[in-house]
Amino acid sequence: MMKEALEKAGVQQEMIPIEPTEPEKRIVGKIIKVDEAGWGFISSKEIKFTRIFFHWTSLKQDTLKFQELKNGMKVEFTPVEYEGKGWRAIKISVVR
Repeated sequence: MMKEALEKAGVQQEMIPIEPTEPEKRIVGKIIKVDEAGWGFISSKEIKFTRIFFHWTSLKQDTLKFQELKNGMKVEFTPVEYEGKGWRAIKISVVR
């Protein structure tokens, strides 16, 4: 089921995990979709694209659990571009 959800979102399994190739830039955004399969999307005014993909493996485990994520939640993350396929959020934490 996870594989199908990722493929539907246009993401391949080989993308997980991923690390930034440039110095980290932390930006703020809001969760716009969370899927029970373990993935979702974030929007941010700081990135031109409206949907930034994330996977539960990209959460900062010491501060956030996937089950705690809700639509509209304000988060901070590091954006990375993956092989020209779009943006992906890593090292996601909640903005309190």
